[in-house]
Amino acid sequence: MPPTALKRLLSACCGMELCWLCAWANFLAISTTQIRFPLVTACAAFFMAFFVTRFFMTTRYRIIWLILGHLSGLGLIISAALFSATGGRFPETFYHWYEISLITSMVCLFWYKGAALPRRQLSYSSMCNHFDLGISLLFALLIIKLLLQIKAGIQVSESFTLYSMGGYFLFGLTAVFFSHTPTRRESHSLKGFRIYGALISGAIVLLLCSLATIFALLPFMTSVAESGYTVLKQTAGPLSPYLIAILRFMLAPRNASVNTGNPQQHPTSPGLEIPLVQGHMGWIDFFAYYGIMLMVILAGVVITGFIAYTIFKFLMSKQPAVIVDKKEIGLFFRLIHRLMAMFNASRMAILALTETVEDARKGFSRLVSWGRRSGLPLLKSETPAEYAARLGQQFIPLENEINTIVHAFHLETYGEMPLDQARIFKMKTALKTIHRPCFWSLRIKSIWKTENRA
Repeated sequence: MPPTALKRLLSACCGMELCWLCAWANFLAISTTQIRFPLVTACAAFFMAFFVTRFFMTTRYRIIWLILGHLSGLGLIISAALFSATGGRFPETFYHWYEISLITSMVCLFWYKGAALPRRQLSYSSMCNHFDLGISLLFALLIIKLLLQIKAGIQVSESFTLYSMGGYFLFGLTAVFFSHTPTRRESHSLKGFRIYGALISGAIVLLLCSLATIFALLPFMTSVAESGYTVLKQTAGPLSPYLIAILRFMLAPRNASVNTGNPQQHPTSPGLEIPLVQGHMGWIDFFAYYGIMLMVILAGVVITGFIAYTIFKFLMSKQPAVIVDKKEIGLFFRLIHRLMAMFNASRMAILALTETVEDARKGFSRLVSWGRRSGLPLLKSETPAEYAARLGQQFIPLENEINTIVHAFHLETYGEMPLDQARIFKMKTALKTIHRPCFWSLRIKSIWKTENRA
């Protein structure tokens, strides 16, 4: 699309959005409050959010500056809107708080629509869908005004809705015209809007079928209804006492007693009561309880720190200079994925600590799993000895334990020698040693180095 046509299309889209936004904001302010909605300030919020988003889309600033720009601009606009609408008075009643919340929410809606417009797809089908949505919102507003006037006798004295509808049709048709890219093949069909055409056609067909059915089957339906009513009245007459009893049983409160006398008391047998003896917890229960509480607290601290680190890393990252595709996974889903990965890693670590090691193959598989979680996975073209050497270079204090596990694996796999209980015990001790919490700092440094290299 040429740059001139793109600018015209964006201008028409801005007019479309502002028409239905101003109509709804003005209607809500006039119908529920005694103040005038600051339309000029709200439109300024829309354009400010639009230009702020466009500016940060064309530059590679950090995301934290994008968020700070939006927050500072939104706060400034909300303050200006509240001052122009209420005169800067302090809210004293609940009604004043409602006015402030209404103005704040509507200004936030203007800001959100302005910030979302530069990232919107400007294709022909997207423009048609947004055009249909705006028409639906304006017609819904018109229907609400008519219902208030007819049913409740409340007439909202504002004529901004009709002008907004006219402006919306003008800007909407202009946007649809600029978004349509002509093809080489000529089309002689009249292009319209699919949703409203389908709805109107379906409603007309359904109305005609209903009228034909009513006029053709009206006498038969009347006789059937009269016969059914007579049969129902004759059948339900003798059953009325039973129906009343069933309804009373279903709807009566449960503590209501059928007998008028005193309900029979059922004293509890003293022999069935088991007195609870309060005593001190044993040392096993004491350490188990506080051990579980300590694990929960540590897990909470680790998860909170990881979330804070992820948010900090996201805020310090730089966004690309092009429009971000909508298919990319958001921050929330990445956090959920990381949390699930941490949970699976913790589960595998607990299983590794509690699993019994019977031979050297299980010991080596646990070593490979430990290395993978530490940032050094086993390569496909790497032998166990080479992998042990690489792990030993990365984790120097654990070099002897790693060599012990790999040596036992060599004896059992390549030497075809069954391990005795002494070697199995040494291998178990080495596995417990590498899983100790005192070496977690080494593993974290290894993971950090691996991520930085990637």
